Amino acid sequence: MNVLGFKLDNLVRENIDSADFLAGDITYPNHNVFYEMGYAMARGKPVLPTVNSAIKDAVESIRRLGIFDTTGYATYNNADELSRTLSSWEKSSWLNLQAVRRDFSQPLFILDTLKKTDFRNWIFHAISESELNFRSFDPAEVPRLTASQAITEVSASAGVVIPLISSDLVDADLHNLRAGFILGIAHGFNIDTLVIQYENGPAPLDYRDFVRNSTSRIETLRHVSEYCQETLVRNQRPQARHHGQKNSILNKIDLGSSSAENEASYLDQYFVETAEFSRALRAEGAIVTGRKGSGKSAIYLQVLESHRESGPKRCVVDLRPASHDLSEMREALLSVMSAGVFDHTVAAFWQYIIYFEIILKLREMALPKSKVNFELQKTLAGLEDKFSLSNQVVSGDFTSRLKSAVDKVILAAANSKNPETLRSELTNFMFESPIPALRDAIVELKQHFDSIHILIDDLDKGWPAKRVEEQDVLIVKHLIETLQKIRRELAKRDIELQHLLFLRRDIYERLVELTSDRGKYNVINVDWSDPLQLENLILTRVATSVEPDEEYHAWEALNAPMPGGGAIRRLIGSSLMRPRFLIDLCERTLSFAINRGHEVVEESDVDSAVEQMSLYLVSDFGYEIRDVAGTPDDIFYLFIGSPEKIKPSDLDTILSQLDIGIPQSEVVDLLLWYGFLGIIAANGSKVFIYDRAYDIRRLEAERRSRGNNLEFALNPAFLSGLR
Repeated sequence: MNVLGFKLDNLVRENIDSADFLAGDITYPNHNVFYEMGYAMARGKPVLPTVNSAIKDAVESIRRLGIFDTTGYATYNNADELSRTLSSWEKSSWLNLQAVRRDFSQPLFILDTLKKTDFRNWIFHAISESELNFRSFDPAEVPRLTASQAITEVSASAGVVIPLISSDLVDADLHNLRAGFILGIAHGFNIDTLVIQYENGPAPLDYRDFVRNSTSRIETLRHVSEYCQETLVRNQRPQARHHGQKNSILNKIDLGSSSAENEASYLDQYFVETAEFSRALRAEGAIVTGRKGSGKSAIYLQVLESHRESGPKRCVVDLRPASHDLSEMREALLSVMSAGVFDHTVAAFWQYIIYFEIILKLREMALPKSKVNFELQKTLAGLEDKFSLSNQVVSGDFTSRLKSAVDKVILAAANSKNPETLRSELTNFMFESPIPALRDAIVELKQHFDSIHILIDDLDKGWPAKRVEEQDVLIVKHLIETLQKIRRELAKRDIELQHLLFLRRDIYERLVELTSDRGKYNVINVDWSDPLQLENLILTRVATSVEPDEEYHAWEALNAPMPGGGAIRRLIGSSLMRPRFLIDLCERTLSFAINRGHEVVEESDVDSAVEQMSLYLVSDFGYEIRDVAGTPDDIFYLFIGSPEKIKPSDLDTILSQLDIGIPQSEVVDLLLWYGFLGIIAANGSKVFIYDRAYDIRRLEAERRSRGNNLEFALNPAFLSGLR
């Protein structure tokens, strides 16, 4: 390719457009190559990724990224093998069949970052302020983004926002590779994209000219706000037909997103209203618990929407911090004060935060009415003066306000001369003094609302990447008790307040350990244990994605009969009974079937999906246990090569290979609780915790009853990844 005097990136795209196919070597992942492969896929070109398996960790690094999970890649050890692979490759074996129609209700797609830095939060704040509905890929929730998912998400978008992050940030290598790949797809679909990075960092040659640099919060907000307005305009334009679209029944099936936040606009169409959802809707004060991926966020969004639609006088306070520094606040406080003073201070902190957020929401509700109500104008002006409600405070989001309050505590603790001075400054002056005034202000505005509903979620997103400490859980405990206290205080003033707190089940279990009365909390557990319910969840999504006369054929194509039951039953058996994992498995199965040109799902498609999901679980599921228990994140690698059934003595030998940091008996309990291990029952069947309605005491009783005949079972969800 003659490049002298030409614009290189344009030449690259022009050559891809004129090529029959693209082969890209990803042995050493390169941002330009990933961009070019994404671009080629969107242009409908067959793409062959190749990896030199003779290079140490080359295959593992590609597996860790996950982009090529459903497209596959060719491995070679030398030039001859590579030549044979290229000459024998069927170019039609991969085509872009995942492009979909634009999602006009959620036209923006965002590539989120693993760590929620200030720069990332500024971007999301600007998008929230624009009121433009969006979808996102959040690696903190779903660590792997496949090519099929990326094409689906980008093709459905009128705009794409991609932050590039500094190489010294956690996960920067994987994030920026995803960024290049997604940008290539967006350019292949002719979608104008906002690529933004903080300060002036190097950008890959293929898309250097498309990167906007930002040096401040104000500049970031301006760039993103302007882009959101442009996206709104683009969203009204007609959409061109994408390359490679086909009308096979499998291609018409759209299961939605495995992340509830990405399907908020459509969730009501296929949301399965369980008994737990009905309880959450009626609850006056409760904790909704569930394992990661069990559907807590879906219930949160549906309860939130139901309350908002119940009438204009219902005050709904929606609190979902994207991140928080509560652990840092805990460390700062405990470094200078006793546990008793810590408890009192944290309780006052939460009381101030909750009352302040209620006031902000009531002010927001009252502002439209104040335009024609002079007395209300005076009341709101008085509130703004009394509580320093500057434009920066009221236009900010809960994440920034929570962080600001936490930073005040940390700064005060750092400058404190002694515990008593700190207690006086924080408890008496900073938090407790404004509380009566905040409460009185709520009473003053009571004629403008009927009831207050507080929903809190995502507190577990801010925990450090290590064992959650007792005081971290105590912070949540104080929040619950504060909500109950505020509810009682407002009830005395004839104000109804209801609250729901959404917590991961493992965090809740730690909370209960610190509480003498296990029946103290009104708990709604949303974990799934019935395979038929999960099957109905998928059936409902299939039915809403196709025409009524195609429902039967679509379901038969996805749930094709095969040994061991239908395809969906086999996928449920490898899903850990979690809706998010099941939807992801079904999407992977569909991708394999479509890419291979199958009219219906075949057994090989299911096997490939289970294998890819298993690799993900083995490599990434360990983080879920680590975050709470402090175990090594690679604990599952100890079981590579293990049989499906494991004797207790063999299990002890396996676990002794690594210094886990806690007694082996506790590790076994954890592996049973998370469903990695089960037991072999007396009748020879495998029993996991979800087979016993998540009652760990029942499972432990069965374990003891087996005596010398006890054998542990590895969960089928992990088996393929451990071979």
